[in-house]
Amino acid sequence: MPQRVLIAGTSALLAGRLAARCLSASGDTEVVLLSAAVSRPGAIAPDRKEIASFVAQSARLPDPGGRLTLVCAAPEAVTGELAGLTADQVWCVVPGWDRAPVRGARGDAALAGSVLAALPALGAVGYVHVGPDGAADDGPAGPVRRGYRELERRAVEACLDAGVAWRVLRTPPVLDDQAPVFGECPPGAHRLLWALHTVRTEVEDRVPDWFERHPLRAAGAAGLGLTLLPAEQAAEELWRAGAPGGLPDGFATVPAPAPVPLADVLARAGAVHGIDVRPVADRAGLSAADRLLDLRLADVRAQAVRLGRPAEAPAPGPSDGTDPAAGVGAPEPAAAGQPPAPSADLPEAADPPPRSATPTLAAPLSAAAQWELFGRVRAYQAVDGRAAGTAGREDVSLRRRTVEVAGRPLAVYEAGDGDGPPLVVLNALGQGPGFLTRLCARLAPHHRVVTWQVRGTERDDPPWRAGDQLDDLEAVLDAAGADRAHLLGWCTGAKIATAFQRRRPDAVASLVFLNATFRQNGRWDGLDTKYEADLAAVCRALDRSPAKATRMLGLLAPGAAGGKGSPGARDAGVLGVLSRALTDEVRRPFRDAEVLVRYARQLVDLWRLDSAAQAARVTAPVLFVCSEFDGISSPARAREAARCFPRARYAELAVAGHYAPHDRPALVAELITEFVRAPDEVADLVRYAEITWHIDTEGTAR
Repeated sequence: MPQRVLIAGTSALLAGRLAARCLSASGDTEVVLLSAAVSRPGAIAPDRKEIASFVAQSARLPDPGGRLTLVCAAPEAVTGELAGLTADQVWCVVPGWDRAPVRGARGDAALAGSVLAALPALGAVGYVHVGPDGAADDGPAGPVRRGYRELERRAVEACLDAGVAWRVLRTPPVLDDQAPVFGECPPGAHRLLWALHTVRTEVEDRVPDWFERHPLRAAGAAGLGLTLLPAEQAAEELWRAGAPGGLPDGFATVPAPAPVPLADVLARAGAVHGIDVRPVADRAGLSAADRLLDLRLADVRAQAVRLGRPAEAPAPGPSDGTDPAAGVGAPEPAAAGQPPAPSADLPEAADPPPRSATPTLAAPLSAAAQWELFGRVRAYQAVDGRAAGTAGREDVSLRRRTVEVAGRPLAVYEAGDGDGPPLVVLNALGQGPGFLTRLCARLAPHHRVVTWQVRGTERDDPPWRAGDQLDDLEAVLDAAGADRAHLLGWCTGAKIATAFQRRRPDAVASLVFLNATFRQNGRWDGLDTKYEADLAAVCRALDRSPAKATRMLGLLAPGAAGGKGSPGARDAGVLGVLSRALTDEVRRPFRDAEVLVRYARQLVDLWRLDSAAQAARVTAPVLFVCSEFDGISSPARAREAARCFPRARYAELAVAGHYAPHDRPALVAELITEFVRAPDEVADLVRYAEITWHIDTEGTAR
């Protein structure tokens, strides 16, 4: 038994389970657990204290004492943490569980590369690589899967060069009730549970008792099954295949339980979430809520196996050395520098065995065990907002302070303390901060967030035109002590952000437009939503005749808008209902006649601003995030506006409305975070079924 074991992993969950197994195997072994889990909006990675508690509980040890050392670092920063460490055995755990495969593969490759580079200095005599199981390399995920096979080959070569014994292990996704606590969502059943939880949360935020009267319909489940592998069982199998001394160099695959029909898993998981999930033959007639569930189940279906298909016998002696029938492979001849002799019975294929050849255990997870495990996951989802993805836990409050601009007080709100330029949020004209509170709470753990109370509609405000809004933004930057910032403009805030970039191009690192309206006089006529057309008529009438304001107050009902997108689009149904949390917020510009007149004149002034001409000279990267069912700001006009920006990306959220930053704050925050970090790669880094990217071959939005 090795005396000192280093376990480094991008999954703190699986690495922690392995650390617990190692500690419980021997009272003499020391474990260094290096967590390279990355926090993202809606998925906060655990800290050292949380991981230590989890490992101790999993190992059933009251206190591991000095036998457990915890290190947390981003994958790109692991090299520095490895300096000076030594270990008898090294484990690198890169299971490929990130919901965004390309992003996850990059993090896994960075961690594995750092560990392999440090292998000689660590002084290890054994190395164990843990990656995803042998899924087929074809289809959209093929390049990512082939990347994981390449990581395995790099591991073998590095061990051969260093004279270190090696084992390459492959594991199916696991089920662990602690996954929501750790901000992890492994493929398969966890994605299914996440989909049900997030759809329920989003619907009940609007209509709390909706699921008491309505089922959800799920298509595409027929003939498919999911393997349900408890995490403790996976850790035990991995430990047996990698830890004991004397094992030959080679490959092993964790045996998976026989699959459970996907329809059965949906029924049980739905019941646990209080949802009647009904399988249907096709997608015709799906409601908006059904469609949202269908989109979030897309990668669940991709992970599922086809039921009733006999296991395919792999070709004898595949190039990766795997023996799927036994789960443990012999050393790979080619990797050992001994190329096999040509043979008609030994093809020179480099591909891993197909998914159906993964070794399976005799019995699937029992129905009783499914109910128990799904229930525990649900309980952690309900109390921990880090994996909720919607309303979730909002434990980040905005700090308020007042600065003076043009002789008048301006309320500024701040949260977070991230490095780099702050995210400055430009609210819509006439609106309070409530629309963006959830989004700011999701962004604040990762960025410094600054916003302010937009002026010009209160009774004691002087007329406040577009130029005054730009002055306020300038003052907010000064108050924040920021020379540069990323500007996030919601709704009408997008036009103000564009104008500010032209005034101070050096001060703008990037632009993000959320459900933006680029309405302007004489441009993109005919692209109004019904709400925009009605609003324009009312505002122009009030600009000419403010005395009509009292009679016109009843013509605008923003709480009812957003349920339908463009004319002829499908009905958003319950997802078009306004969130109860926004009931008072939407009335703010319409609460009395005087406020309405001020708001109308602000909009009329804003529509004179030629944003299209300004856009052509914007050199900063730009991200548009719009919604399929936005009935307030025209998505069609936003797409046309995006064409005017030289470096624009355009993402459309399916089955979402104008208030997507409030309704889906984790998803919107994730888009913003990845865009700020890598603006030219965001479409690859955040690619989910509910997002449609509009990008042409030159990288410009279309």
